[in-house]
Amino acid sequence: MRSGKKGMAAVIDAFIFITIIGLIAAGMFAYSHSADRDAMAKEYHDSFFAIELRTNDLFEGTDTQCAMMCDLIAAHIASDEGTVREYAEETMNNIIPPIYGYKFVFEYDGHTMSIGNGDGRVISQYSSDTVIISGKTMHSALYVY
Repeated sequence: MRSGKKGMAAVIDAFIFITIIGLIAAGMFAYSHSADRDAMAKEYHDSFFAIELRTNDLFEGTDTQCAMMCDLIAAHIASDEGTVREYAEETMNNIIPPIYGYKFVFEYDGHTMSIGNGDGRVISQYSSDTVIISGKTMHSALYVY
């Protein structure tokens, strides 16, 4: 292999150019990726609360009225009856990609319920107060890990 001053300068110049382009691309990716993560927990939260179900799917009885997920969770927290917790956890496992962990905490009328088993560093979080059909407020917080 022949080496010369002119060839070495071209290699170093190319290496510096590739490094600078790589750093610029990494910075642009990091900026856009963190902006997406800020909205990630809100998207998952809103998707979860947009679900409507028939009440007899989760509670014993013949009532076939449709109810929002937040109302069903509040009813479950207040009565500790039904299969809402299991359904909510299964639903969130389907909404959130498996590469993420999560913890979803619901507070209603002095009682708390949580689903998920996420732990570690929180990469996105969102909390909200939702008015339930009863007129009371339920606080919910979603942490994505």
